[in-house]
Amino acid sequence: VHGWATWEKFNELDRRGLMMYGQMTAGSWIYIGSQGIVQGTYETFASVVRKHFDGNAAGRWVLTGGLGGMGGAQPLAATMAGLSMLAVEVNQERIDMRLRTKYLDEQAATLDDALARLKAAAAQGTPVSIGLCANAADVFHELAQRGTVPDVVTDQTSAHDPLNGYLPQGWTLAQAAAMRKSDPAAVVLAAKESMAAQVQAMLALQARGAVVFDYGNNIRQMAKDQGVANAFDFPGFVPAYIRPLFCEGIGPFRWVALSGDPADI
Repeated sequence: VHGWATWEKFNELDRRGLMMYGQMTAGSWIYIGSQGIVQGTYETFASVVRKHFDGNAAGRWVLTGGLGGMGGAQPLAATMAGLSMLAVEVNQERIDMRLRTKYLDEQAATLDDALARLKAAAAQGTPVSIGLCANAADVFHELAQRGTVPDVVTDQTSAHDPLNGYLPQGWTLAQAAAMRKSDPAAVVLAAKESMAAQVQAMLALQARGAVVFDYGNNIRQMAKDQGVANAFDFPGFVPAYIRPLFCEGIGPFRWVALSGDPADI
């Protein structure tokens, strides 16, 4: 309902347990974490390889942000598809979890270290997933400034939730946690400004030849709200890669037995 379709109303209902952010699987009551999206993310990356690289992922790498509940599936899905990945994540605990569960292969200490590891993996012909504890907006901008162009660029930070899901540039996790209580509006504004910077970097990398797409987290709209007029110049993953798979009966499907009986599946 348009009059109530605001983030203020959403956050109010969310606090009361009456609302959730629904994407393809993330907001659903059947949400089961990263394991539930590995297949769909793999299908997306495999489709990217077929569409843009003639089915050959050798030596190619993906730049992305976010290793949370959904984004954490990305590194495993990428290597399954034959792609290397640099995944930028602000929270070290999330990187530790992905390393512990083998969704992520390695962690780099710096951006230069990560790029060296990617180069070595390409030379060896073995895909590798690398985590880097940093702010995605900072790293995306730095790569664009250097002219270092990934083959593929996307993002799975929780940009759909500027209050709780995206750390503004220059902020610490502790600072953001405190500010969410004392001045939530300031957090939202700072987060959206950082998203705008990240999207501008994505557009710059696209202009230099990277395959760039939005991964359903609303980061393009957040950037457009902050004045990035061409934020939608790169496509969303569903129309670009998933919808064609649906037409073939392929895609990130999940079966649910409302009876609760596994024998019904």
